[in-house]
Amino acid sequence: MIKLNLIFLLFISLFFFTDLKGAEKVYSKVELSSLYMSPSIDAPIIYPIEQGKEFIVKEKKDSWFHVIDEQTGLVGWVKSDLLSKQKPSGDFKRKNYNESFKNFKGRVLEMSQSIKDAISVETFIDVKHLGGAAAVVIAHNDWFKGRRHSNQAFQVYDMWMNQNQSPSFLSFRDESGDEKFIILSGPHRPRYLKSSK
Repeated sequence: MIKLNLIFLLFISLFFFTDLKGAEKVYSKVELSSLYMSPSIDAPIIYPIEQGKEFIVKEKKDSWFHVIDEQTGLVGWVKSDLLSKQKPSGDFKRKNYNESFKNFKGRVLEMSQSIKDAISVETFIDVKHLGGAAAVVIAHNDWFKGRRHSNQAFQVYDMWMNQNQSPSFLSFRDESGDEKFIILSGPHRPRYLKSSK
């Protein structure tokens, strides 16, 4: 029985690996485009996409591709005419998100220390870059229970968006790394979306 279970697990693993390996990859072929929450240019933008960015196609719908960014784990929609099966070559004009992130992280940790000094409340522990205009803020568990956490989260998002000068994405996670909510650009103002976990 154990032998049969092991063979079954091996077969499933092989099938899953082959399925991932055979997934269709596409690349952004224009200098700047956007990853949207739904297949509409009026939908909220998750974050901007630079030329050469790689995605895996989940499905196709009309003139849109539903894609996953393996680097960040984010799923969204991109206009199909802005993507190519061939990775563009050459030097691309790129925004230096790494430099933006370095400045942003310093400001968030400085803000956290100021809040702690002023009112003895623990807020942010760390900030991690997911790539491009996407980042994660790790906060103390008790911070999520406070009344002001959403206002502070929007302040942090504004700092990140202003640093990037473009639509941006922030995930707020607890000390265990569980995502509690995200904030991303919306058509008129940033949107706060609770985790579905």
